[in-house]
Amino acid sequence: MLKYNILLKITGSIAAYKSAYLISRLMQDGHNIKVVATDSALQFIGEATLEGLTANPVYTDSFEQGKMMSHINLVKWADLTIVVPATANTINKLAAGVGDSLLTSLFLAHDFCKPYVIAPAMNTAMFNHPSTQSSLTKLVSWGVNVLPTGEGYLACGDYGRGKLLEPERIIEFIYNALKKNNNDKKILITAGGTKENIDGIRSITNISTGKTAAAIAQHFINKNYSVTYLHTPDAALPSGKYEDDQFQDFISLNDRIKELLTSDDFDLVIHNAAVSDYSLLEVETGAKIYAVPIKNKIDSSGDELILRLKKNFKIVERIKTYSRNKKLILVSFKFTNDAASEIQREKVEMLLKNSYSDFVVQNDFSDRIAGSKQTTFNLYDSKSKIDSFASSEELAAQLEQIIFIKDYLEAGK
Repeated sequence: MLKYNILLKITGSIAAYKSAYLISRLMQDGHNIKVVATDSALQFIGEATLEGLTANPVYTDSFEQGKMMSHINLVKWADLTIVVPATANTINKLAAGVGDSLLTSLFLAHDFCKPYVIAPAMNTAMFNHPSTQSSLTKLVSWGVNVLPTGEGYLACGDYGRGKLLEPERIIEFIYNALKKNNNDKKILITAGGTKENIDGIRSITNISTGKTAAAIAQHFINKNYSVTYLHTPDAALPSGKYEDDQFQDFISLNDRIKELLTSDDFDLVIHNAAVSDYSLLEVETGAKIYAVPIKNKIDSSGDELILRLKKNFKIVERIKTYSRNKKLILVSFKFTNDAASEIQREKVEMLLKNSYSDFVVQNDFSDRIAGSKQTTFNLYDSKSKIDSFASSEELAAQLEQIIFIKDYLEAGK
């Protein structure tokens, strides 16, 4: 196992005692641990205990003698930062950009190329409070890994969500987060709209620009995932390091998806390409019928041009059958046009059922700015709507969380 530098932040929760076992386990695995604790945290767990476990001094004050640059040096030192337990107060401060302590100042200096993990612990009412839920959503959109909470009896005697995960489970999340920086996840993202050629210069296409797919790809590229970006020649492109691949029409898209999925073990497919429902069968003008493909420009002197189209099969319904990795996660998109909410939901449910998608992102034409920038994304799983997101970047961060949490669930089986 690789040895990592882990910065562990402790806040003022009664669950702080569990951090001692977590530190002990990580130390046994050979990692270097440094602790930042709030004054409130030290009311629940002693500084001597933490120093004894880590063999390092505990950082508690931004202005402690000899440690004036801790908020920069600790960020540079750490390969991963985790706040455990994270109280509602701290979570809301982090989301608001408040830097009133060493612990919160460190977050403002955080390098998001490195994993930042939050393990919440609080009363159910505090966890469900709109401010806390809004803050967690915002932190996820920034790329923070927010762990799920357990459900059970809380210190106050209530029963419900908000219980800190057990240390063994948190360790699973930590190692998954560290592995993600080692490019162990392979992601295929499709982008752009297919073009079905009529002749050498004309085609049937759609309004897809690839901007959403490019933004999602950019998020995963920035996080050092292994990304294959399969796109049309005119689609928007991300920057950075990724595998570039192209398609033009329905047939070439299907062929490339099949070849990629049968030859490599992709963990996630985000199928965002806008695929034509019909392909051209033949063209009729005047007394002439042209079989496709037509290389030359069709004469435009006739009064009428008749296009005969044939129905295409749904590529999204074949993606999982193509995949060599039978644990593939599939995220598909359903684009609607000024549809009522009940119609949108029906379309989503049909896609989930027919394509065996794990998640569906639904967006509507009415939520586009200037016909190109999408402003609302609704994410569904097989049970219900998960959440809505105002940008591609927020959606991408949530999709990353999906992989992160699914890894843990699979590991626990």
